[in-house]
Amino acid sequence: MNNISILIPVFNRLEVTIRGVDAINKALQYYAENGTGTNIFKIIIIDDNSTDGTAQWIEEHYPDIDLLKGNGNLWWTGSMNMGAHYAIDVLKSDHILLWNDDTLCSVDYFYELEKLMLSNAYDSDSIFVSKILWQHNEGLLFNFGCYFYEKTGKQLLIGFNKEDIYNDILQIDWSGGMGTLIPAHIVTHIMYFDEKRFPQYYGDIDFFLRAKKAGYKAFAVPSLKIYNDFETTGINKVRSFKDFKAILFSNRSNANLKQTFDFNRTHSNNIISWLRFGAKYFLLGVKSFFSILTSKKAASS
Repeated sequence: MNNISILIPVFNRLEVTIRGVDAINKALQYYAENGTGTNIFKIIIIDDNSTDGTAQWIEEHYPDIDLLKGNGNLWWTGSMNMGAHYAIDVLKSDHILLWNDDTLCSVDYFYELEKLMLSNAYDSDSIFVSKILWQHNEGLLFNFGCYFYEKTGKQLLIGFNKEDIYNDILQIDWSGGMGTLIPAHIVTHIMYFDEKRFPQYYGDIDFFLRAKKAGYKAFAVPSLKIYNDFETTGINKVRSFKDFKAILFSNRSNANLKQTFDFNRTHSNNIISWLRFGAKYFLLGVKSFFSILTSKKAASS
């Protein structure tokens, strides 16, 4: 019997959360009706002090969900650590399954997960990740796992924006924080996620790379299908210098200067990767400058 805790961080997007929680419960109901029952699933939602009624909605509509509450400063990584500690220390879970509230899954997702865990492909010393497709176009991949090239610092999303041609399990280096199954003993061995240096972005890839250095492998599984929503993903538009400042310094930005610097110093730290680092921010500055000029011209016309 496997006890699996599904960790879902949420913050102030009630409509997105409702859609995501309803979807995952439909998939769990399908598993209850069609699976063998070798897996027991528990949903843990970590609400980082939402002010839009998220906690109240969960308590009213899904009282069986374990609801943890943060102080508003957890971000993604802190939320995952709070959920993981609760799952492992209190619920004695064997695995944690990372999830997002905007993630949708195929209705047979947990049925397919059980098939994987009962097959010869499953290894309790490995991490397994899902195939991630776009919600707006289910025929296109967001990624089938990702590679990381230490010599250059390059991160490659496998199959990004391409048609889904992946039908076999593939060894990878990392994946994002959704649809990721991690045995509890790996989490405790790697000492959880690094919420101090990577509060929002890079917390997932940093964990994977530290696990890889400790000897653990990661695999992408084609039968585990989830769907990502581009519209709810981070800060990505620059219309003013205020926006540009947010791109560089906000935790909501995947181009956060400090976190990107710390990540490169930790996992690559050579002349090629630092040249890539410099080029990235130079191009970001040039593109942002022209984007700001264009926005100002449009506003004045």
